[in-house]
Amino acid sequence: MRIKIPLTRFLPIFGLWLVLASCSTGRRVVTLNTMRPADITVPGSVKSVLVVDRTKFNKNLLDVAEGILTGELPGEDKAATQALIQSFRARLGNNARFTTKVAAERLDGNSISTAFPKQIPWATIRSLCARYQTDAVLAVEIFDSDFIITQGKRKTKKKVKEGNTTREVEVDEFYAKGVENLKAGLKFYVPATQNIIDQKLYKRTGTWEAGTSSKAGALAGLIQKSDATRRLSQKLGRMYAFRVSPMPVRLKRYFRGKAKKAPELEQGSRYADVAQWKEAIKVWKSGLDRAPTKEGGYLAYNIAVAYEVLGDFKSAKEWAQTSYVRYGNRDGKSYYDLLRRRMANEQRAKNQLGE
Repeated sequence: MRIKIPLTRFLPIFGLWLVLASCSTGRRVVTLNTMRPADITVPGSVKSVLVVDRTKFNKNLLDVAEGILTGELPGEDKAATQALIQSFRARLGNNARFTTKVAAERLDGNSISTAFPKQIPWATIRSLCARYQTDAVLAVEIFDSDFIITQGKRKTKKKVKEGNTTREVEVDEFYAKGVENLKAGLKFYVPATQNIIDQKLYKRTGTWEAGTSSKAGALAGLIQKSDATRRLSQKLGRMYAFRVSPMPVRLKRYFRGKAKKAPELEQGSRYADVAQWKEAIKVWKSGLDRAPTKEGGYLAYNIAVAYEVLGDFKSAKEWAQTSYVRYGNRDGKSYYDLLRRRMANEQRAKNQLGE
């Protein structure tokens, strides 16, 4: 049984926030919780998804050659594919738009080129969904990795102590650099409508480096290929979770903490520091009549941020407009546009969650 989790579960009236102050610039930052909509919209009828590893490749000379050229050990890509799948499921967690299961079997696919294999027959998809009691299948159909190591020697600076003095000298350093290239292709099958709603190919590169006084030490300190592949695979799994499901994220908002010609800015910010946003708004509003134009723009902008923290988007937009139109604060226009995008994104996330 799938339990519907409302958006407010993730956004408790924007209760989770943090204000950090910068004393040197007078700028403060507040962080807010929101929901980021998925890149694609999965049909509402899909309540559960089966994740299938379709990267099994029949051993032949091409596969053997790949292992020789890239240093791939048997089972490395299989383990990395599983790392991608588990990272995908872990990132979705309890906030998922749907539940996920992992198929025990592996299907023949493609682990060499970037071309997707021929689609899985719909009869097979329906059979898998019936067996695992799911509404759709997400198949990892392409997975391949290589790890290229280069070595060299370079000059580096090192601090040495001689008696009571410390000086910087130039010494030789041996280094080893590893570059991991990973490609993974995923395809999303919905049997009820016989539609492939997504086909995504990822290509990612990661670079690692180690340096020491010997060649052997540099190689010993370099990340292992299996670890490099696993890390990139996990990153791709998290990325795909964001692609198919609305996810909670944190936003940052900056506001002015003080100004010499508008003491109300600092007074109100002290209220904001202790979560008394309504009191902060009152103080900032009280300074508008006597503040110079520039500082008035700061005050109006701060008021807009406070209303956003309180969840009053309408008032936040109005004060962002005031900051720009009445006081000429260009940041007010940018903030107004940002608020519009946030409101649109949250509405889209709600629609995707079926609220």
